[in-house]
Amino acid sequence: MAGLDILLIEQVLASNPEAFNRLVMNYSAYVYRTAFAFLHDKSEAEDASQEIFLKVYRSIHHLKDAHTFPVWFKKVITSVCLDRIKTKKLDTVPDSQIESIMPPSCNHWDRDIDLREALRKLSPVERELILLVDWQGYNYQEIATILKIPLGTVKSRIHTARIHLKRIVSEE
Repeated sequence: MAGLDILLIEQVLASNPEAFNRLVMNYSAYVYRTAFAFLHDKSEAEDASQEIFLKVYRSIHHLKDAHTFPVWFKKVITSVCLDRIKTKKLDTVPDSQIESIMPPSCNHWDRDIDLREALRKLSPVERELILLVDWQGYNYQEIATILKIPLGTVKSRIHTARIHLKRIVSEE
């Protein structure tokens, strides 16, 4: 979420409807990509994107400081996506779409491993944790709060997920 426009967020907080429209325009691609990374389905990602912006619209007035928007916004996105995963049991990744879920910074991995296969072989829980820690950049405590599980559980599950991913990569 590079280039956060603090003035824009302050205008949104002041209930400027045009500012909220600009916020949606500026961040809709980011929200969709992030939702798709969690949900692995174009239609679900589109629906989640709408739900995310609706939730932001309804609750942004609770935000006290425009500088805290990026963290709050990521939590809203993650919360909506995780709720959808839990309610719909979305756990498969279509082969044709797996590359879209990886951030551009992961292109260097393509030389050494087939990410499509490795990610597809991870369990939904492992994939979720890898996305949260490595793609979204959450720290372990934030993940524990988001998932409502103990910090120690987060640490052990991420450790196990990384071991599993290494094992998958070494087999290929």
